[in-house]
This record gives sequence, C-alpha cells and structure tokens, in this order.
Amino acid sequence: MRVTDDAGADAGATVSVVGSGGRFEVVVAGSGVGVVELLLRRLAGYGAVLPGVDGGVRLGDLREFGEPAGRIGGLPARFSVEVGGTSAARLERDVAGRVARVDRRFGVAELMATLGDLNRYRRDGPPSLHKPLVLVWAIGQVARGHDRLYPWPAFREDVRAVLAEFGTGGATPQYPFWHLGADAGLWETHGLTKEPLVGDVHAVAGFTSRAAELLADPGVRAQALDVLRVAYLGEVDQPSLFRRVGLPVPAAPSAVDVLGALVGREIKTVTGYSNWVLDVDPASVLVRTRRSAAGESVPVRFVQDGLDRLFERGRVAADVKTLGYRSAFVAAVLATLPRAMVTRAPASVSLGYAPTVPDREFGELDRTAVARYRVEQDALRHVLIGDDPSGRCALCGRVLPVELLVAAHIKRRSECSDEERRDLRNVAMLACHLGCDRLYELGHLGVGPDGTVLAASASGALAEQLAPLAGRTSGAHHDRSAAYFAWHRDRVFRG
Repeated sequence: MRVTDDAGADAGATVSVVGSGGRFEVVVAGSGVGVVELLLRRLAGYGAVLPGVDGGVRLGDLREFGEPAGRIGGLPARFSVEVGGTSAARLERDVAGRVARVDRRFGVAELMATLGDLNRYRRDGPPSLHKPLVLVWAIGQVARGHDRLYPWPAFREDVRAVLAEFGTGGATPQYPFWHLGADAGLWETHGLTKEPLVGDVHAVAGFTSRAAELLADPGVRAQALDVLRVAYLGEVDQPSLFRRVGLPVPAAPSAVDVLGALVGREIKTVTGYSNWVLDVDPASVLVRTRRSAAGESVPVRFVQDGLDRLFERGRVAADVKTLGYRSAFVAAVLATLPRAMVTRAPASVSLGYAPTVPDREFGELDRTAVARYRVEQDALRHVLIGDDPSGRCALCGRVLPVELLVAAHIKRRSECSDEERRDLRNVAMLACHLGCDRLYELGHLGVGPDGTVLAASASGALAEQLAPLAGRTSGAHHDRSAAYFAWHRDRVFRG
C-alpha cells in the first residue's frame, strides 16, 4: 500500500504488514525521506511496542521518533511490532495514511480545541457525560474501520448501552445524536430537524468528513482520546469504557524504568523546586533535594501508584491526597514523561492535554475561540519552555516569568499549512507580553537572514521602543526556522 504523508501527498514509499495475534512484521520499500519516523508515529497511536531488551520500546511514551527510526535504518526496512486488538490489514491501512488533504480551516489544533470545549447539558447537577462518552464510542468505531456516519437505529442501540453503563442522570442517545451537531466542524446530522424519534429510521449522524479524515490517523485518535478523558471523564472507569468500545487501554510504564532514565538528572517540581535522582533499585529511589544533600529514600511503589493513576485517568492532581506525602517528587517524575503536560493552578499533571477554563469576561460567542487559543498556547509553550517557571524572549532577550511570555507564531498561523502548524519547535518562538509579541505581529520588528533583530522606521515613542531591540541576535533563528522568519520579512515586516 502506498504511504501518504499527513497532508495526503505520496510519501515516496510502500508499506505492507503481515502477522497476527498481536505480533506483526512491517515491511517498507521506496525512497521517501522520514517515512520510518512517520510510520512509528502512527504506530504510537496504537500503543505499539518495538520488541527488544527491557520489555521493548513503547512508542506511545516517545515524543520524537528519530532514535528508533535510526536503529531501524533507511529504506528498504523491515521491523517487528507488538500491537493488540487489530489485524494486519487494518494496521497496514492506518499506518499507510488514509488521511487525505483536509480543509486547513479545521486541522488537528481546531479538532482538539473543539473536543476540549464541548457545550454540555446540565440540569440540577454536574454537566452530562452524553457527548464525551458518545465521542469515545465513535472514535472506537473509526478505529475499527466503520464509516463515519451511523444510522439512527444502530446508534440508538449501541450508545444506549454505553450511556447506561457509564453515564449519569437518565442518559438518552437521541440527545448527543442531534446536539453534537452544534459543533459544525466535528459532527453532522442528516434527515432530521430536531432530536430523533424511534421512527426516524433513515436519519444518520457522525463525524464530519474533515474530522473523520483527521481521526483516521491513530496518532490523532490517541491525542483526541487524551483530551476527552482528561477534560470530562475523570470519574469514569476509563479502562472499562475503553474495553467496552474496542479501544486499547493506556498502560503505565514501569516506575523502575522511568526512574532509571532519570538517574543523575535534575527534575523540577510543579512549583519549580529542584530534585535529583541519585540512584534507584526495584524497591526504592534515592532523591536529593535542597533540604537533603545526601538524599532521601522514597519507595518506588509511590511512583508506580502515580503512574498507574495518571494512565488510568489521564490526569492527576499533584497533591498529598492523590499522590501521597512525597507528592511533589512523584509529580516531578510524572512531568518528565514525553506526553505529560503540567498546570500550576491547580497543580496537576495530565497526558498530552492541559485543560483550561475560558475567561468569564468573554461572552459565550467567544468561548470556543478563547479555549482553542489556550489549548494551542499550552502545547506550544510546553514545547518551547518545558516546565521551567521562566524563559527568554526571543526578541528582547529578557528572562521573564512564563506568565509574561507567549508562544508567538513566527509565520502567521492562518498562513501555515497543516504540516507547518505541527512543526511546533520551529514555527513558534517565545515573545514577551511587554511589547515584543505585538511589535513583531504588526511588523514593527522582524528578524534578518543572519538572525539579527530588525526594526522598522518609526518616530517618537515607537522609535524609542524599537531602538534598543535593533541589532540583537534572536535565539529563535536557526536553519529550521529561517524560512518562517523569511516569510514574515517578506509579508509583514515594515522595514
């Protein structure tokens, strides 16, 4: 089968998958660049394991795939994977990339923002779980190769059972079947003008073609499930739900393996204090803190409990009640996981998604836009600064608290292709709220081919603001970001 990239273009390679019983051989031929990394990323969405020493490499735990791709080698290539709950034909189809070119107005970031900001029904109690539960069920259908649209009679029977088992407050399938359509980029209904009745046998509903095309990528599916489970399903028995709808249950890594990779490293707590992992054995880990230079012993089971909770729920509070009396250290370890994201108020660690609350000062019509902006900001800032409490503005060079920094797109996001929007490490830079972000956005500042900050002609107070910045060297300019800065110079910069 021909391999396509994330934009739907031919990647210059073919892939075939053979095997059964959870063990498969992936054979890749051709001359495409980066194809093995692309396939490994898609396999990560399946929770695949590359067999080897120490139990193998869990691809879902990785953020970058260059190192395992390098071990596999260039094309042609052949490697083994262990994947449960699928067939060779389905795995081949998914890793080859059924994702066609999609409308750039609704890409991965927009999908995740929509999933993280569902408008849910509420009456005399907590918000209903109808919509998130149905979306998990529907993603399970996509993973099994079902068409994106579901006839009302079949939907009613399947979803009624899921809602009865995991929902609350008299859950009814007709509500999500119709009302999910309020998010036009996500869901559509046909053959109805209101909630369906039993006799509406010809009505169908399901993901839009754009959402279905995105969710055909197993990596995107995994990210979407992270959003749903973290944002809404904290009190639901998630392993049972995933098994019920035919999705793989996220499995926590071994605490000993995680800690072993941290020996000799400094790790930061959610509040910014330093810990050092000095040594680890199967029973305990030796941790140095500012109060204990020689180190204190912490039971490994504390860390394993934290890992199990995180992977079971998708999010854990970084407090004593949840993680025990060494909660600060345990949360610091969890925060080192490749998919982990940290929030500080309230302190928590989540898998791949940091939930946010829209500002009350914005009206209801702005709710989705505000949440979308914040979801992407969390992702971008996490890539650029990690969990550090401060960072350096790429234009003025000042080191500032993270609250005063924004992850600014070097090339305007609205002008980026889907591939460029995913190029988080290179398409964005840290810019401060003290003026640099806005000055760059409006073209009063730019960055030259040699990385020098450029200032446009100005007079008065604006000239005084720009003068100290001109001639500085931007730390965000390098070979991989140069093209984005060039776009800004050509299209936006006023010089």
